[in-house]
Amino acid sequence: MKSFLEQVRAGEDGVLVMGNHPRIIQSMLDFDYLSGKNAPSVRALITGNRKALKCFWGKKEILIPCYANVSLVPEERAKRVRWMLNVQSGRRAFDSTVSFFEAFPEAFGGTIFAENVPEKHATELIARYGATKLLSGPASVGILVPRALKLGAIGGVDAVQIEKSHLTLEGSIAVVSTSGGMTNELIHGVAASGKGVSFALAIGGDRFPVASLSEVLAVIENDPHSKALAYFGELGGVDEYEIVELLKSKKFTKPVIAYIAGIIDEAFDEHMQFGHAKALVARQDESARAKREALRAAGAIAPDTFPEFLAAFRKTPGGDIVAPMGIADDLKSRRESILSTREIINVDTAPEYVKNGALVSQTGSFSRNILSALLARKPKSEVTVAFADAVFSLLIDHGGAVSGAVNTMVTARAGKDMVSSLASGLLTIGPRFGGAINESARTWNAGFASGVTASAFVEQETKAGRLILGIGHKKYRIGLLDPRVAALSQFATLLKNHPRYDFARQVEEVTTAKSGSLILNVDGIIASLFTDILSECEGFTDAELKALIDAEFFNALFIIPRTVGFISHFLEQKENDEGLFRLPEDLLFTRKPEK
Repeated sequence: MKSFLEQVRAGEDGVLVMGNHPRIIQSMLDFDYLSGKNAPSVRALITGNRKALKCFWGKKEILIPCYANVSLVPEERAKRVRWMLNVQSGRRAFDSTVSFFEAFPEAFGGTIFAENVPEKHATELIARYGATKLLSGPASVGILVPRALKLGAIGGVDAVQIEKSHLTLEGSIAVVSTSGGMTNELIHGVAASGKGVSFALAIGGDRFPVASLSEVLAVIENDPHSKALAYFGELGGVDEYEIVELLKSKKFTKPVIAYIAGIIDEAFDEHMQFGHAKALVARQDESARAKREALRAAGAIAPDTFPEFLAAFRKTPGGDIVAPMGIADDLKSRRESILSTREIINVDTAPEYVKNGALVSQTGSFSRNILSALLARKPKSEVTVAFADAVFSLLIDHGGAVSGAVNTMVTARAGKDMVSSLASGLLTIGPRFGGAINESARTWNAGFASGVTASAFVEQETKAGRLILGIGHKKYRIGLLDPRVAALSQFATLLKNHPRYDFARQVEEVTTAKSGSLILNVDGIIASLFTDILSECEGFTDAELKALIDAEFFNALFIIPRTVGFISHFLEQKENDEGLFRLPEDLLFTRKPEK
Protein backbone atom coordinates (compact mmCIF):
# COMPACT_ATOMS: atom_id res chain seq x y z
CA MET A 1 0.00 0.00 0.00
CA LYS A 2 1.28 3.47 -0.88
CA SER A 3 2.23 5.80 1.99
CA PHE A 4 0.02 8.85 2.36
CA LEU A 5 2.88 11.04 1.05
CA GLU A 6 3.01 8.97 -2.14
CA GLN A 7 -0.77 9.24 -2.44
CA VAL A 8 -0.62 13.01 -1.98
CA ARG A 9 2.09 13.31 -4.60
CA ALA A 10 -0.14 11.23 -6.88
CA GLY A 11 -2.90 13.82 -6.58
CA GLU A 12 -4.93 12.97 -3.47
CA ASP A 13 -4.92 16.55 -2.24
CA GLY A 14 -8.57 17.52 -1.57
CA VAL A 15 -9.00 19.85 1.40
CA LEU A 16 -12.11 20.74 3.40
CA VAL A 17 -11.69 24.01 5.31
CA MET A 18 -13.46 24.22 8.66
CA GLY A 19 -14.09 27.96 9.06
CA ASN A 20 -12.98 30.82 6.86
CA HIS A 21 -9.58 32.50 6.52
CA PRO A 22 -9.46 34.11 3.03
CA ARG A 23 -5.72 34.90 2.95
CA ILE A 24 -4.67 31.38 3.89
CA ILE A 25 -7.17 29.83 1.48
CA GLN A 26 -5.98 32.08 -1.35
CA SER A 27 -2.37 31.12 -0.65
CA MET A 28 -3.30 27.45 -1.01
CA LEU A 29 -4.96 28.15 -4.35
CA ASP A 30 -1.94 30.14 -5.52
CA PHE A 31 0.29 27.21 -4.55
CA ASP A 32 -1.93 24.84 -6.53
CA TYR A 33 -1.96 27.12 -9.55
CA LEU A 34 1.79 27.78 -9.54
CA SER A 35 2.40 24.03 -9.12
CA GLY A 36 0.58 23.41 -12.41
CA LYS A 37 -2.48 21.66 -11.00
CA ASN A 38 -5.64 21.49 -13.08
CA ALA A 39 -8.01 22.30 -10.22
CA PRO A 40 -7.89 23.79 -6.70
CA SER A 41 -7.25 21.45 -3.77
CA VAL A 42 -9.77 23.36 -1.62
CA ARG A 43 -13.06 21.58 -2.23
CA ALA A 44 -15.35 23.51 0.12
CA LEU A 45 -15.63 25.56 3.31
CA ILE A 46 -17.71 24.75 6.37
CA THR A 47 -18.96 28.14 7.50
CA GLY A 48 -22.50 29.19 8.25
CA ASN A 49 -22.35 32.84 7.24
CA ARG A 50 -22.07 32.63 3.45
CA LYS A 51 -22.84 30.51 0.39
CA ALA A 52 -19.50 30.89 -1.43
CA LEU A 53 -16.05 32.45 -1.07
CA LYS A 54 -14.71 34.36 -4.07
CA CYS A 55 -11.03 33.57 -4.75
CA PHE A 56 -8.53 33.73 -7.59
CA TRP A 57 -7.37 30.80 -9.68
CA GLY A 58 -4.42 32.42 -11.37
CA LYS A 59 -5.94 35.67 -12.68
CA LYS A 60 -9.43 34.24 -13.03
CA GLU A 61 -11.95 34.51 -10.19
CA ILE A 62 -13.73 31.40 -8.95
CA LEU A 63 -16.26 30.64 -6.22
CA ILE A 64 -15.49 28.05 -3.55
CA PRO A 65 -18.79 26.71 -2.16
CA CYS A 66 -19.60 27.03 1.53
CA TYR A 67 -21.83 24.76 3.61
CA ALA A 68 -23.27 25.04 7.11
CA ASN A 69 -22.01 21.59 8.16
CA VAL A 70 -20.09 18.63 6.78
CA SER A 71 -23.22 16.56 6.10
CA LEU A 72 -24.30 19.06 3.42
CA VAL A 73 -21.16 18.72 1.27
CA PRO A 74 -22.28 17.12 -2.04
CA GLU A 75 -20.88 13.71 -2.88
CA GLU A 76 -18.99 14.91 -5.95
CA ARG A 77 -17.03 17.34 -3.78
CA ALA A 78 -16.73 15.10 -0.74
CA LYS A 79 -15.21 12.14 -2.60
CA ARG A 80 -11.91 13.96 -3.19
CA VAL A 81 -11.46 15.19 0.40
CA ARG A 82 -8.39 13.79 2.16
CA TRP A 83 -7.34 16.68 4.41
CA MET A 84 -8.82 19.11 6.93
CA LEU A 85 -7.70 22.68 7.51
CA ASN A 86 -9.33 23.92 10.71
CA VAL A 87 -9.19 27.70 11.07
CA GLN A 88 -12.01 27.98 13.61
CA SER A 89 -11.49 29.41 17.11
CA GLY A 90 -9.81 27.43 19.86
CA ARG A 91 -13.08 26.74 21.67
CA ARG A 92 -14.70 25.32 18.50
CA ALA A 93 -11.69 23.41 17.15
CA PHE A 94 -12.42 20.13 18.95
CA ASP A 95 -16.06 19.73 17.87
CA SER A 96 -15.37 20.70 14.26
CA THR A 97 -12.34 18.40 14.02
CA VAL A 98 -14.35 15.45 15.35
CA SER A 99 -17.20 16.20 12.94
CA PHE A 100 -14.74 16.22 10.05
CA PHE A 101 -13.19 12.83 10.82
CA GLU A 102 -16.60 11.30 11.52
CA ALA A 103 -17.71 12.42 8.04
CA PHE A 104 -14.37 11.53 6.38
CA PRO A 105 -12.93 8.54 8.27
CA GLU A 106 -10.54 7.74 5.40
CA ALA A 107 -8.93 11.21 5.48
CA PHE A 108 -5.16 11.31 5.99
CA GLY A 109 -5.09 14.12 8.55
CA GLY A 110 -5.16 17.88 8.89
CA THR A 111 -4.05 21.04 10.62
CA ILE A 112 -5.53 22.96 13.55
CA PHE A 113 -4.55 26.60 13.18
CA ALA A 114 -6.04 28.01 16.39
CA GLU A 115 -4.00 28.67 19.51
CA ASN A 116 -5.20 28.10 23.07
CA VAL A 117 -7.31 25.05 22.39
CA PRO A 118 -8.43 23.84 25.86
CA GLU A 119 -5.96 21.22 27.11
CA LYS A 120 -8.81 18.79 27.78
CA HIS A 121 -9.80 19.03 24.12
CA ALA A 122 -6.20 18.69 22.90
CA THR A 123 -5.54 15.54 24.93
CA GLU A 124 -8.83 14.02 23.74
CA LEU A 125 -7.79 14.68 20.12
CA ILE A 126 -4.48 12.91 20.82
CA ALA A 127 -6.36 9.91 22.22
CA ARG A 128 -8.68 9.75 19.20
CA TYR A 129 -6.39 10.56 16.28
CA GLY A 130 -2.77 10.70 17.46
CA ALA A 131 -1.96 7.19 16.27
CA THR A 132 -4.05 7.09 13.08
CA LYS A 133 -3.97 10.57 11.48
CA LEU A 134 -1.25 13.08 10.69
CA LEU A 135 -2.79 16.00 12.57
CA SER A 136 -0.61 19.05 13.22
CA GLY A 137 -1.57 21.60 15.84
CA PRO A 138 -3.10 23.16 17.77
CA ALA A 139 -1.28 26.40 16.91
CA SER A 140 0.21 25.03 13.68
CA VAL A 141 0.77 26.86 10.40
CA GLY A 142 0.33 23.60 8.54
CA ILE A 143 1.75 20.78 6.46
CA LEU A 144 3.59 21.07 3.15
CA VAL A 145 4.40 18.58 0.42
CA PRO A 146 6.02 20.68 -2.34
CA ARG A 147 4.16 20.68 -5.64
CA ALA A 148 1.47 18.46 -4.07
CA LEU A 149 -0.07 19.94 -0.90
CA LYS A 150 -0.05 23.23 0.98
CA LEU A 151 -2.25 22.86 4.04
CA GLY A 152 -2.43 26.19 5.86
CA ALA A 153 -0.25 29.27 6.05
CA ILE A 154 2.95 27.22 5.88
CA GLY A 155 5.48 28.72 3.48
CA GLY A 156 3.74 32.11 3.51
CA VAL A 157 0.47 33.57 2.27
CA ASP A 158 1.83 35.52 -0.69
CA ALA A 159 2.33 34.07 -4.17
CA VAL A 160 5.81 35.60 -4.45
CA GLN A 161 6.82 34.01 -1.11
CA ILE A 162 5.60 30.65 -2.38
CA GLU A 163 7.71 30.96 -5.51
CA LYS A 164 10.85 32.30 -3.80
CA SER A 165 10.76 29.46 -1.27
CA HIS A 166 10.67 26.88 -4.12
CA LEU A 167 7.44 25.37 -2.78
CA THR A 168 6.35 24.30 -6.24
CA LEU A 169 9.50 22.22 -6.79
CA GLU A 170 10.39 18.94 -5.08
CA GLY A 171 13.49 19.11 -2.87
CA SER A 172 15.34 16.83 -0.48
CA ILE A 173 15.27 18.44 3.01
CA ALA A 174 12.43 17.80 5.45
CA VAL A 175 11.63 20.70 7.77
CA VAL A 176 10.10 20.28 11.23
CA SER A 177 9.51 22.63 14.16
CA THR A 178 6.96 23.26 16.87
CA SER A 179 7.09 26.95 15.92
CA GLY A 180 5.04 28.06 12.93
CA GLY A 181 7.15 31.16 12.34
CA MET A 182 10.38 29.21 12.47
CA THR A 183 9.00 26.50 10.19
CA ASN A 184 8.50 29.19 7.56
CA GLU A 185 11.91 30.68 8.34
CA LEU A 186 13.55 27.28 7.81
CA ILE A 187 11.72 26.76 4.52
CA HIS A 188 13.04 30.14 3.35
CA GLY A 189 16.52 29.26 4.61
CA VAL A 190 16.55 25.95 2.73
CA ALA A 191 15.60 27.78 -0.49
CA ALA A 192 18.27 30.44 0.11
CA SER A 193 20.89 27.68 0.39
CA GLY A 194 20.00 26.49 -3.11
CA LYS A 195 18.21 23.41 -1.84
CA GLY A 196 14.53 22.52 -1.76
CA VAL A 197 12.08 21.17 0.80
CA SER A 198 10.77 17.61 0.47
CA PHE A 199 8.24 17.81 3.30
CA ALA A 200 7.50 20.31 6.07
CA LEU A 201 5.32 20.24 9.15
CA ALA A 202 4.77 22.70 12.00
CA ILE A 203 3.92 20.46 14.94
CA GLY A 204 2.23 23.28 16.86
CA GLY A 205 3.15 25.63 19.66
CA ASP A 206 0.50 24.66 22.24
CA ARG A 207 1.43 22.43 25.17
CA PHE A 208 -0.27 19.31 23.77
CA PRO A 209 0.13 18.98 19.98
CA VAL A 210 -1.69 16.03 18.45
CA ALA A 211 1.17 14.78 16.27
CA SER A 212 4.23 13.65 18.23
CA LEU A 213 7.73 14.40 17.01
CA SER A 214 8.48 10.65 16.83
CA GLU A 215 5.50 10.07 14.52
CA VAL A 216 6.55 12.92 12.23
CA LEU A 217 10.11 11.63 12.04
CA ALA A 218 8.80 8.16 11.16
CA VAL A 219 7.03 9.73 8.17
CA ILE A 220 10.28 11.38 7.08
CA GLU A 221 12.33 8.20 7.61
CA ASN A 222 10.01 6.31 5.27
CA ASP A 223 9.92 9.06 2.63
CA PRO A 224 12.45 8.42 -0.17
CA HIS A 225 12.25 12.07 -1.25
CA SER A 226 13.55 13.28 2.14
CA LYS A 227 17.35 12.94 2.37
CA ALA A 228 17.91 15.00 5.55
CA LEU A 229 16.07 16.73 8.40
CA ALA A 230 16.26 20.43 9.33
CA TYR A 231 14.86 20.90 12.84
CA PHE A 232 14.35 24.02 14.96
CA GLY A 233 13.69 23.60 18.68
CA GLU A 234 13.64 25.66 21.84
CA LEU A 235 14.49 25.40 25.48
CA GLY A 236 11.82 23.68 27.58
CA GLY A 237 10.20 20.31 27.11
CA VAL A 238 11.88 17.07 26.10
CA ASP A 239 10.92 16.73 22.41
CA GLU A 240 14.53 16.84 21.25
CA TYR A 241 15.36 13.77 23.34
CA GLU A 242 12.97 11.84 21.10
CA ILE A 243 15.31 12.68 18.21
CA VAL A 244 18.28 11.60 20.32
CA GLU A 245 16.71 8.21 21.10
CA LEU A 246 15.69 7.64 17.47
CA LEU A 247 19.24 8.40 16.29
CA LYS A 248 20.81 6.15 18.92
CA SER A 249 18.46 3.26 18.12
CA LYS A 250 18.99 3.71 14.34
CA LYS A 251 15.22 4.18 13.88
CA PHE A 252 16.04 7.49 12.22
CA THR A 253 18.98 7.15 9.87
CA LYS A 254 19.01 10.38 7.90
CA PRO A 255 21.28 13.39 8.64
CA VAL A 256 19.84 15.76 11.26
CA ILE A 257 20.67 19.48 11.32
CA ALA A 258 19.18 21.02 14.45
CA TYR A 259 19.21 24.42 16.09
CA ILE A 260 17.98 24.81 19.66
CA ALA A 261 17.19 28.40 20.60
CA GLY A 262 17.23 29.82 24.10
CA ILE A 263 20.85 29.99 25.32
CA ILE A 264 20.02 33.58 26.39
CA ASP A 265 17.98 32.07 29.22
CA GLU A 266 21.26 31.38 31.02
CA ALA A 267 21.86 35.14 31.35
CA PHE A 268 18.90 35.60 33.72
CA ASP A 269 18.66 34.83 37.42
CA GLU A 270 15.41 32.95 36.81
CA HIS A 271 14.23 30.92 33.84
CA MET A 272 12.17 32.97 31.37
CA GLN A 273 8.98 31.98 29.57
CA PHE A 274 9.58 32.18 25.84
CA GLY A 275 6.90 32.50 23.14
CA HIS A 276 5.39 29.02 23.17
CA ALA A 277 3.61 27.21 25.97
CA LYS A 278 6.40 24.63 26.40
CA ALA A 279 9.29 27.12 26.04
CA LEU A 280 10.18 27.28 29.73
CA VAL A 281 12.96 25.33 31.46
CA ALA A 282 11.57 23.16 34.27
CA ARG A 283 14.75 21.15 34.89
CA GLN A 284 18.36 21.29 33.75
CA ASP A 285 18.10 18.82 30.87
CA GLU A 286 15.46 21.10 29.26
CA SER A 287 17.95 23.91 28.68
CA ALA A 288 19.02 24.80 25.15
CA ARG A 289 22.66 23.92 25.92
CA ALA A 290 21.81 20.47 27.31
CA LYS A 291 19.71 19.64 24.27
CA ARG A 292 22.39 20.74 21.83
CA GLU A 293 24.99 18.60 23.54
CA ALA A 294 22.68 15.56 23.62
CA LEU A 295 21.93 15.92 19.92
CA ARG A 296 25.61 16.24 19.04
CA ALA A 297 26.42 13.15 21.10
CA ALA A 298 23.81 11.21 19.12
CA GLY A 299 25.34 12.24 15.80
CA ALA A 300 23.27 15.28 14.83
CA ILE A 301 24.70 18.56 13.58
CA ALA A 302 23.69 21.14 16.20
CA PRO A 303 25.49 24.48 15.59
CA ASP A 304 25.87 27.18 18.24
CA THR A 305 24.72 30.00 15.96
CA PHE A 306 21.81 30.36 13.59
CA PRO A 307 23.97 31.41 10.59
CA GLU A 308 26.03 28.22 11.05
CA PHE A 309 22.76 26.26 11.15
CA LEU A 310 21.59 27.76 7.83
CA ALA A 311 25.01 27.25 6.22
CA ALA A 312 24.87 23.53 7.06
CA PHE A 313 21.95 23.06 4.64
CA ARG A 314 24.31 23.42 1.68
CA LYS A 315 26.16 20.23 2.68
CA THR A 316 23.10 17.98 2.85
CA PRO A 317 22.45 15.19 0.31
CA GLY A 318 20.35 15.99 -2.73
CA GLY A 319 20.92 18.25 -5.70
CA ASP A 320 20.54 22.00 -5.84
CA ILE A 321 17.35 23.57 -7.18
CA VAL A 322 17.35 26.26 -9.84
CA ALA A 323 13.85 27.71 -9.79
CA PRO A 324 12.38 29.86 -12.58
CA MET A 325 11.35 33.17 -11.07
CA GLY A 326 8.85 35.85 -12.01
CA ILE A 327 5.79 33.70 -12.68
CA ALA A 328 4.13 34.77 -9.41
CA ASP A 329 4.82 38.45 -10.16
CA ASP A 330 2.22 38.19 -12.91
CA LEU A 331 -0.45 37.54 -10.25
CA LYS A 332 0.14 40.93 -8.59
CA SER A 333 -1.93 42.68 -11.25
CA ARG A 334 -5.14 40.76 -10.58
CA ARG A 335 -8.07 42.77 -9.37
CA GLU A 336 -11.12 41.59 -7.46
CA SER A 337 -14.49 42.11 -9.13
CA ILE A 338 -17.24 44.18 -7.49
CA LEU A 339 -20.19 41.99 -8.53
CA SER A 340 -20.39 38.30 -9.37
CA THR A 341 -22.55 37.16 -12.28
CA ARG A 342 -22.89 34.16 -14.55
CA GLU A 343 -22.67 34.25 -18.35
CA ILE A 344 -26.11 33.29 -19.65
CA ILE A 345 -25.22 33.64 -23.32
CA ASN A 346 -22.00 34.43 -25.14
CA VAL A 347 -22.72 37.75 -26.80
CA ASP A 348 -19.66 37.34 -29.01
CA THR A 349 -21.10 34.30 -30.80
CA ALA A 350 -24.46 33.37 -32.28
CA PRO A 351 -25.83 30.30 -34.06
CA GLU A 352 -26.68 30.34 -37.77
CA TYR A 353 -30.44 30.83 -38.19
CA VAL A 354 -30.69 31.26 -41.96
CA LYS A 355 -28.49 29.67 -44.63
CA ASN A 356 -28.88 29.81 -48.42
CA GLY A 357 -32.30 31.39 -48.06
CA ALA A 358 -33.65 28.67 -45.75
CA LEU A 359 -34.17 28.33 -42.01
CA VAL A 360 -31.59 26.31 -40.12
CA SER A 361 -33.02 23.80 -37.62
CA GLN A 362 -32.02 24.73 -34.06
CA THR A 363 -31.04 22.19 -31.41
CA GLY A 364 -31.76 24.56 -28.55
CA SER A 365 -35.11 25.90 -27.37
CA PHE A 366 -36.17 28.98 -25.49
CA SER A 367 -37.26 26.89 -22.49
CA ARG A 368 -33.95 25.01 -22.49
CA ASN A 369 -32.02 28.28 -22.50
CA ILE A 370 -34.20 29.67 -19.71
CA LEU A 371 -33.53 26.62 -17.53
CA SER A 372 -29.80 26.80 -18.28
CA ALA A 373 -29.78 30.39 -17.06
CA LEU A 374 -31.88 29.79 -13.94
CA LEU A 375 -30.26 26.52 -12.85
CA ALA A 376 -26.69 27.46 -13.87
CA ARG A 377 -26.41 24.11 -15.65
CA LYS A 378 -27.72 22.71 -18.91
CA PRO A 379 -30.73 20.39 -18.52
CA LYS A 380 -29.85 16.72 -19.02
CA SER A 381 -33.36 15.44 -19.70
CA GLU A 382 -35.90 16.26 -22.37
CA VAL A 383 -38.59 15.65 -19.73
CA THR A 384 -37.31 18.65 -17.76
CA VAL A 385 -37.35 20.89 -20.83
CA ALA A 386 -40.77 19.67 -21.98
CA PHE A 387 -42.29 20.21 -18.53
CA ALA A 388 -40.91 23.76 -18.34
CA ASP A 389 -42.17 24.45 -21.85
CA ALA A 390 -45.65 23.21 -20.89
CA VAL A 391 -45.70 25.34 -17.73
CA PHE A 392 -44.56 28.46 -19.58
CA SER A 393 -47.21 27.94 -22.25
CA LEU A 394 -50.05 27.30 -19.80
CA LEU A 395 -49.25 30.20 -17.44
CA ILE A 396 -48.91 33.04 -19.95
CA ASP A 397 -52.35 34.33 -19.07
CA HIS A 398 -55.45 33.55 -17.02
CA GLY A 399 -57.70 36.32 -18.25
CA GLY A 400 -58.02 39.99 -17.41
CA ALA A 401 -59.86 39.53 -14.11
CA VAL A 402 -56.87 38.45 -12.01
CA SER A 403 -55.19 41.07 -9.84
CA GLY A 404 -51.89 41.31 -11.75
CA ALA A 405 -53.63 41.87 -15.07
CA VAL A 406 -55.99 44.42 -13.50
CA ASN A 407 -53.09 46.40 -12.05
CA THR A 408 -51.27 46.35 -15.42
CA MET A 409 -54.33 47.60 -17.28
CA VAL A 410 -55.23 50.31 -14.75
CA THR A 411 -51.65 51.62 -14.85
CA ALA A 412 -51.62 51.57 -18.66
CA ARG A 413 -54.88 53.54 -18.80
CA ALA A 414 -53.34 56.12 -16.49
CA GLY A 415 -50.95 56.88 -19.36
CA LYS A 416 -47.89 55.13 -17.96
CA ASP A 417 -45.27 53.36 -20.07
CA MET A 418 -44.79 49.62 -20.60
CA VAL A 419 -42.15 49.13 -17.88
CA SER A 420 -44.19 51.00 -15.26
CA SER A 421 -47.37 49.10 -16.16
CA LEU A 422 -45.56 45.76 -16.17
CA ALA A 423 -43.92 46.54 -12.82
CA SER A 424 -47.34 47.36 -11.37
CA GLY A 425 -48.64 43.95 -12.41
CA LEU A 426 -45.53 42.07 -11.28
CA LEU A 427 -45.59 43.75 -7.86
CA THR A 428 -48.99 42.17 -7.29
CA ILE A 429 -47.47 38.68 -7.41
CA GLY A 430 -47.31 37.20 -3.94
CA PRO A 431 -48.62 34.37 -1.76
CA ARG A 432 -52.26 35.08 -2.81
CA PHE A 433 -51.58 35.52 -6.51
CA GLY A 434 -49.00 33.59 -8.49
CA GLY A 435 -46.35 33.49 -5.81
CA ALA A 436 -47.52 30.28 -4.18
CA ILE A 437 -45.53 27.88 -6.38
CA ASN A 438 -42.35 28.29 -4.38
CA GLU A 439 -44.00 27.89 -0.98
CA SER A 440 -45.92 24.93 -2.38
CA ALA A 441 -42.58 23.38 -3.38
CA ARG A 442 -41.36 23.95 0.18
CA THR A 443 -44.54 22.30 1.50
CA TRP A 444 -44.30 19.12 -0.60
CA ASN A 445 -40.53 18.81 -0.18
CA ALA A 446 -40.69 19.18 3.61
CA GLY A 447 -43.83 17.06 3.94
CA PHE A 448 -42.33 14.17 1.96
CA ALA A 449 -39.03 14.41 3.88
CA SER A 450 -40.79 14.41 7.27
CA GLY A 451 -42.23 10.93 6.74
CA VAL A 452 -45.59 11.84 8.31
CA THR A 453 -48.86 10.71 6.77
CA ALA A 454 -50.87 13.12 4.64
CA SER A 455 -53.64 13.08 7.25
CA ALA A 456 -51.24 13.94 10.07
CA PHE A 457 -49.65 16.63 7.92
CA VAL A 458 -53.00 18.33 7.19
CA GLU A 459 -53.91 18.16 10.87
CA GLN A 460 -50.57 19.67 11.83
CA GLU A 461 -50.92 22.57 9.37
CA THR A 462 -54.54 23.20 10.39
CA LYS A 463 -53.68 23.36 14.09
CA ALA A 464 -50.87 25.81 13.32
CA GLY A 465 -53.32 28.03 11.41
CA ARG A 466 -51.35 27.74 8.16
CA LEU A 467 -52.83 27.52 4.68
CA ILE A 468 -51.50 24.68 2.55
CA LEU A 469 -50.33 26.59 -0.51
CA GLY A 470 -50.93 24.53 -3.65
CA ILE A 471 -54.34 23.38 -2.42
CA GLY A 472 -57.66 25.10 -3.28
CA HIS A 473 -59.19 27.12 -6.13
CA LYS A 474 -62.03 29.65 -6.39
CA LYS A 475 -63.27 28.44 -9.78
CA TYR A 476 -62.32 24.77 -10.05
CA ARG A 477 -63.41 21.92 -7.77
CA ILE A 478 -64.21 18.19 -7.72
CA GLY A 479 -66.30 17.64 -10.83
CA LEU A 480 -64.94 20.76 -12.51
CA LEU A 481 -61.20 20.15 -12.64
CA ASP A 482 -58.59 22.62 -13.83
CA PRO A 483 -57.57 21.40 -17.34
CA ARG A 484 -54.03 22.72 -16.75
CA VAL A 485 -53.64 20.39 -13.75
CA ALA A 486 -54.94 17.44 -15.77
CA ALA A 487 -52.50 18.15 -18.61
CA LEU A 488 -49.43 18.57 -16.37
CA SER A 489 -50.28 15.49 -14.29
CA GLN A 490 -49.47 13.31 -17.31
CA PHE A 491 -45.77 14.06 -16.77
CA ALA A 492 -45.88 11.82 -13.68
CA THR A 493 -46.12 8.83 -16.02
CA LEU A 494 -42.65 9.68 -17.39
CA LEU A 495 -40.98 9.33 -14.00
CA LYS A 496 -39.91 6.13 -12.23
CA ASN A 497 -40.65 7.70 -8.86
CA HIS A 498 -42.58 10.83 -7.92
CA PRO A 499 -42.73 10.93 -4.11
CA ARG A 500 -43.53 14.64 -3.72
CA TYR A 501 -46.29 14.42 -6.32
CA ASP A 502 -47.67 11.34 -4.55
CA PHE A 503 -47.61 13.17 -1.22
CA ALA A 504 -49.45 16.15 -2.76
CA ARG A 505 -52.14 13.86 -4.16
CA GLN A 506 -52.51 12.15 -0.77
CA VAL A 507 -52.97 15.55 0.87
CA GLU A 508 -55.59 16.38 -1.78
CA GLU A 509 -57.54 13.24 -0.80
CA VAL A 510 -57.67 14.50 2.79
CA THR A 511 -58.60 18.11 1.96
CA THR A 512 -61.27 17.32 -0.67
CA ALA A 513 -63.00 15.11 1.89
CA LYS A 514 -63.62 18.36 3.81
CA SER A 515 -64.45 20.58 0.83
CA GLY A 516 -64.70 19.91 -2.90
CA SER A 517 -62.88 23.14 -3.71
CA LEU A 518 -59.73 22.09 -1.81
CA ILE A 519 -58.21 20.41 -4.85
CA LEU A 520 -54.56 20.30 -5.92
CA ASN A 521 -54.30 23.48 -7.97
CA VAL A 522 -51.93 24.47 -10.75
CA ASP A 523 -49.37 25.89 -8.28
CA GLY A 524 -49.41 22.63 -6.36
CA ILE A 525 -49.06 20.40 -9.42
CA ILE A 526 -46.16 22.45 -10.83
CA ALA A 527 -44.33 22.49 -7.48
CA SER A 528 -44.76 18.80 -6.71
CA LEU A 529 -43.86 17.53 -10.17
CA PHE A 530 -40.97 19.88 -10.92
CA THR A 531 -39.21 19.04 -7.62
CA ASP A 532 -39.54 15.34 -8.53
CA ILE A 533 -38.31 15.98 -12.09
CA LEU A 534 -35.27 17.92 -10.91
CA SER A 535 -34.49 15.14 -8.43
CA GLU A 536 -34.85 12.18 -10.81
CA CYS A 537 -33.99 13.64 -14.22
CA GLU A 538 -31.38 16.26 -13.27
CA GLY A 539 -29.81 14.64 -10.21
CA PHE A 540 -30.51 17.48 -7.79
CA THR A 541 -29.81 16.51 -4.18
CA ASP A 542 -32.17 17.32 -1.32
CA ALA A 543 -29.79 20.10 -0.26
CA GLU A 544 -29.75 21.56 -3.78
CA LEU A 545 -33.55 21.45 -4.00
CA LYS A 546 -33.78 23.24 -0.66
CA ALA A 547 -31.34 25.87 -1.91
CA LEU A 548 -33.54 26.46 -4.99
CA ILE A 549 -36.60 26.81 -2.76
CA ASP A 550 -34.81 29.22 -0.41
CA ALA A 551 -33.84 31.32 -3.45
CA GLU A 552 -37.50 31.40 -4.69
CA PHE A 553 -36.57 29.64 -7.93
CA PHE A 554 -40.01 28.06 -8.40
CA ASN A 555 -41.82 31.41 -8.49
CA ALA A 556 -39.87 32.14 -11.67
CA LEU A 557 -42.01 29.51 -13.37
CA PHE A 558 -44.97 31.87 -12.97
CA ILE A 559 -43.22 35.23 -13.30
CA ILE A 560 -41.55 34.48 -16.65
CA PRO A 561 -44.65 33.50 -18.67
CA ARG A 562 -47.06 35.86 -16.90
CA THR A 563 -44.76 38.77 -17.80
CA VAL A 564 -45.74 38.06 -21.41
CA GLY A 565 -49.41 38.04 -20.45
CA PHE A 566 -49.16 41.37 -18.63
CA ILE A 567 -47.42 42.96 -21.62
CA SER A 568 -50.22 41.65 -23.81
CA HIS A 569 -52.82 43.37 -21.59
CA PHE A 570 -50.74 46.58 -21.63
CA LEU A 571 -50.60 46.61 -25.44
CA GLU A 572 -54.33 46.00 -25.67
CA GLN A 573 -55.04 49.00 -23.43
CA LYS A 574 -52.74 51.21 -25.50
CA GLU A 575 -54.47 50.02 -28.68
CA ASN A 576 -57.97 50.71 -27.34
CA ASP A 577 -56.97 53.94 -25.53
CA GLU A 578 -60.06 54.03 -23.35
CA GLY A 579 -58.66 56.73 -21.09
CA LEU A 580 -58.18 56.91 -17.33
CA PHE A 581 -59.88 54.10 -15.46
CA ARG A 582 -62.25 55.01 -12.69
CA LEU A 583 -64.47 52.71 -10.65
CA PRO A 584 -68.17 53.50 -10.83
CA GLU A 585 -69.46 55.00 -7.59
CA ASP A 586 -72.13 52.31 -7.22
CA LEU A 587 -69.43 49.62 -7.03
CA LEU A 588 -67.84 51.23 -4.00
CA PHE A 589 -68.92 50.64 -0.43
CA THR A 590 -68.46 53.99 1.21
CA ARG A 591 -68.42 54.26 4.98
CA LYS A 592 -68.98 57.53 6.77
CA PRO A 593 -66.71 58.35 9.72
CA GLU A 594 -68.15 57.62 13.13
CA LYS A 595 -69.35 60.59 15.17
